Amino acid sequence: MDEKQATVKLKEDGKSIRATRTQYGDIMRTEDQAGQTDFFRLPASAGTANCLDSNPAAFLKDETSRCVRSFSLAQDCTTLPALSFQTYTSFRIFSGKDTEANLVAVGVEAVTLQAVDGTQTLLVEAAADVPLEPEFLQSAKVCNQVVLQVKYTVWYGEAGQIVRVSAAFVLGAVSNSMLPIQQNFQISFVQEAKSDAVLRSSGNPGYVQGLPLVAGWRTAEGIIRSTDPQGSLTVLQSSVEQDCLFGVPQRSPVLFGTDTLSGCTFRLEDGANCSLVSEVILGTLKGQSFPDYVATFGNSLPQNLMDWVPIENQTTVTSLQDCSIPLSYHLEVRWTKYGTLVNPQSQIVSVMEVITFNTSTLPSSSTGGLIPVSSSVSFIDVSASASPGYRAAPTINAKLPYDFFFPFV
Repeated sequence: MDEKQATVKLKEDGKSIRATRTQYGDIMRTEDQAGQTDFFRLPASAGTANCLDSNPAAFLKDETSRCVRSFSLAQDCTTLPALSFQTYTSFRIFSGKDTEANLVAVGVEAVTLQAVDGTQTLLVEAAADVPLEPEFLQSAKVCNQVVLQVKYTVWYGEAGQIVRVSAAFVLGAVSNSMLPIQQNFQISFVQEAKSDAVLRSSGNPGYVQGLPLVAGWRTAEGIIRSTDPQGSLTVLQSSVEQDCLFGVPQRSPVLFGTDTLSGCTFRLEDGANCSLVSEVILGTLKGQSFPDYVATFGNSLPQNLMDWVPIENQTTVTSLQDCSIPLSYHLEVRWTKYGTLVNPQSQIVSVMEVITFNTSTLPSSSTGGLIPVSSSVSFIDVSASASPGYRAAPTINAKLPYDFFFPFV
């Protein structure tokens, strides 16, 4: 093969790769349970506020839409596909554009049930066998488990192939007085971290203002760090809904030197499993994968255990209550300036998490009381007062010769 033929082959191979790779703005193809090919649909309003179900979702284009759905409660509750949980999960997505692309199923990440009065309950794994299809209650004139919100998250690889898709739902009870309903839809794209990704530093050696804290988990071999460039130590990010149990909570990285305060609210239902609610709230405040060590410097190596400090815990003592719920989670980071006055380096000396539980009886849902919880981070400079150094003052070391006073002495 000569040089010209090789060049042509390389160009053809490049075109072939581009032809099979999903690119920005491409319509994502799907396949239903019957084997019929279609495209990924994300309902949206078009011209009017009414939902248009044929709106296509484009690859790498994050989109959020709200639209109004009108229907007859008694006739359409169990027959209208747009209200059904299965409509948004019973298909698979092609990982690429070629005919031999893999099919990726839609996984359910979270399901939140909403009552007629707006009370929301996160459906846990123990109750995963509960049927999620719409159900019409003739006596109450209510249609249960209607899809009110769907949030898709699509993970894609370095080559542009789709590797994973998950969905979070809010299923609500709808009465005649609530018609027409508003449905919310969202799709976001996240690049999956490479297994051999380079671990980024947040300073050299000291931390740089505004970069994520370096954290990890301790093992017998050393510290395991996350390959996420945003860091593994995160804080709850306030949302528009301000509801702790509304979908999947968003989180943002803890940035060095940046104090943060966020929170959400929840309503404790009468007869709810207190220990389960407490676990869910604490998981919302801390995050699901919380590290136990933080690097003292921005470039601390995982194998150097002396360069890492543990995250200590302090839980406030509360009076004996029937139900103890974490109301606040605070992360206190103490740091100091290390090195010379000309070029001081920021060094973390300790990290403390402070969890505060309720000290009084919590309001019940019958009284309509909302309970606010908060998550915060503070950075405290514990550096000693700097003072310039001086050289030692010179001393006089005069010595006369031994016969200086001869012959008088």
